[in-house]
Amino acid sequence: MKSRIKSDILGGVIEKTYSDDFETDTLLEDRQEVNFKGIKGTTADIQLNGVFLQTKDVEIDVDSPYEAEVEHDFPFLKLHFEIEGSNVYTPYNKKSVPINIPSGHYNLFYLPKVKGKLTFDTQRRKTLEIKFTERYLKRIFDASYKKAISHFGEAMENKEPFVMWKKSKPISPKLQLIIDDILGCRYTNSIRKVYLESKVAEIFSILFDIIEKQGNAEDAISLSAIDYAKIIDAEKILRKNIKTPPTISELVLQVGLNSFKLKKDFKKVFGKPVFAYLTELRMEHAKKMILEEGYTVSEASYEVGYKNPQHFTAAFKKKFQYLPSVLKE
Repeated sequence: MKSRIKSDILGGVIEKTYSDDFETDTLLEDRQEVNFKGIKGTTADIQLNGVFLQTKDVEIDVDSPYEAEVEHDFPFLKLHFEIEGSNVYTPYNKKSVPINIPSGHYNLFYLPKVKGKLTFDTQRRKTLEIKFTERYLKRIFDASYKKAISHFGEAMENKEPFVMWKKSKPISPKLQLIIDDILGCRYTNSIRKVYLESKVAEIFSILFDIIEKQGNAEDAISLSAIDYAKIIDAEKILRKNIKTPPTISELVLQVGLNSFKLKKDFKKVFGKPVFAYLTELRMEHAKKMILEEGYTVSEASYEVGYKNPQHFTAAFKKKFQYLPSVLKE
């Protein structure tokens, strides 16, 4: 299994060889600090058993857009999270499918052959890419995965290129927290391997649940590219200001939409009203603080913007169906 990427900003051609089906008995990791031809930041390749993770957190000081040619000699299955940046794949084979993943979005796709061009039009990129094989899906989920992702499974059987969503999906608060767990993992050796494998399986479980409930049908979102980008910006502002979020009046001024359109379009894109979505962000972050970072319930309540811990407790119980104090037991 080999990959080949060619790009001037990468200094020419980079070739990489993988073990069959990404199989390994031990965790294999190559983490690098990059400072080359205007590219500065960190990258990491992490091979687990049946899964290959690639992460990037880089600034690219070149004129955009910039391009790279890419080719793989094996059937390519990938779950790609573009946390910041953009990623556009244009196949040379017109029978294949193009893939566009903007900032804050993700997609799942299968390409029996990969030979095409990658285009990036931002100078900041933060990504998590999960490459895997059908053998991995069979081992983790048995044959049941084909029912959950029937169209995807059919495409693999027929060796037909397939992208789960024509318009990539926004990264939900729940998925973002798991991504943060993966990127921020501080465990080492065998504990790190088990932890990362469990987080990847958790992501796939959530993903398959989404697909099983929603299918691959496209949402009826009729927004212009400009308005859609403004809604994505609004979500980023909420995510960065969980403790002291802007009011609707402040938010509309920051993104340039009127109040009615912001509320209506936000619900179209994210499936929830603005402050219901903010509450979900707060609850997911508070849960992580209590469970993994040792915060007390009161401390977590304060950190996500609640002045009254009782109001936080009520919101937490409504979201998770149990009291936050249970996490301390």
